[in-house]
Amino acid sequence: MIDYLKKHRFLIGFGFLLTFLSSFGQTFVISLYLPNIQESFDLSDGEFSSVYSGATLLSAFTITWLGRFIDKVRLTRFTKAVMLSLIVFLLLLAFSYHIAVLFIALYGMRLFGQGMLSHTSITSMARFFEDGRGKAISFASLGHSFGEAFLPIILVGAMYWIGWRFTLVASAGFLALCIPYAIYLLRKNSNFSQLRKYIPKPFSKEEEKSARPITILKTQAFWMIMPSSLAAAAIGTGFLLFKLKLGIAKDWSPAFIAGGFTAYAVGNAVSNLVAGFLADRFSGKNLFPIYLIPGIIGISMLLVSSEMWVYIALIGGIGITNGFGSTVKNVALAEVYGERIIGSVRSLFTTVMVFSTALGPLLFGFLLDFGYSFEYIGGIAIIIYLICSLNALRIIKLKI
Repeated sequence: MIDYLKKHRFLIGFGFLLTFLSSFGQTFVISLYLPNIQESFDLSDGEFSSVYSGATLLSAFTITWLGRFIDKVRLTRFTKAVMLSLIVFLLLLAFSYHIAVLFIALYGMRLFGQGMLSHTSITSMARFFEDGRGKAISFASLGHSFGEAFLPIILVGAMYWIGWRFTLVASAGFLALCIPYAIYLLRKNSNFSQLRKYIPKPFSKEEEKSARPITILKTQAFWMIMPSSLAAAAIGTGFLLFKLKLGIAKDWSPAFIAGGFTAYAVGNAVSNLVAGFLADRFSGKNLFPIYLIPGIIGISMLLVSSEMWVYIALIGGIGITNGFGSTVKNVALAEVYGERIIGSVRSLFTTVMVFSTALGPLLFGFLLDFGYSFEYIGGIAIIIYLICSLNALRIIKLKI
């Protein structure tokens, strides 16, 4: 493993950096600003969920179109454009005083943070690594876990000292400093076969047709993979966004909720690494049907007890599911659809993922506003997970 990382340190480092920076548009970071945003704009849980979900939905549909350009544009240019765009929207949120500006800022953060930075990282790993693709994706995906482990502590501390708006300005400044480093990592890569893929070749007519969203939607694999991906992102995001609300309902302290989030980061990171090695040995499509099981176990604990350890089991189970699924899903997509159109395929699946992260908070917000308990929501989530897992079993027999 050490030799593998040393050999590919620059390109994997690029992937790791981008997934880490995508944290600034991820739900777990935005949730840290939630109390301040709700207070500044006088929004209830349901009202904020509507704004957040609307912005996320719009970003999801944008990714279907925008994400495909990674198959056609020089990677260095594409990366700079995505990172600069995220900086603009972070600053817009920092200076937003009208709900319309809040909506636009959240739209841009979701689009270029959660969506495009993650898309750029994982698409690059899937395309450039034929041997060891699972390991490359899992190592790059550790950037998510790194962000989940350290950013909440750093950002909460920064908000305490300089306020939430100046924390956003500082985040934008940090991103600006990371742009030259990201380009440096790409240019230091000395593998000629990988360097050639920085400038994609034009699609043939057959590839152009295969890369169209409508064509991908017609494939069997899409309907085997999509439901599990949608369910995991929607339900996981709902629990993550309202974790402080869950703590209030269970009489768990905010400090415990913040500190306990480390269980999510650890579960995500460890399962990510394990999934990479397993996927290289057993294939991503063979492992895909089992990835919702840790989430099912974690949510089940919520139904049987209100002790503090339940939060660790819940958040850890969701983290393991998200980490394991992130790797095996992307390996499976590369196996089924091929590396040439992987950017177009992933842009559609990123749309599904971002759409589901809008759907989850929206449903959670309104269910909570109507008085439904977290136990009730958890019971529904388990049923959905089980149905999706049974559907995903069909991919094992799918001929590539």
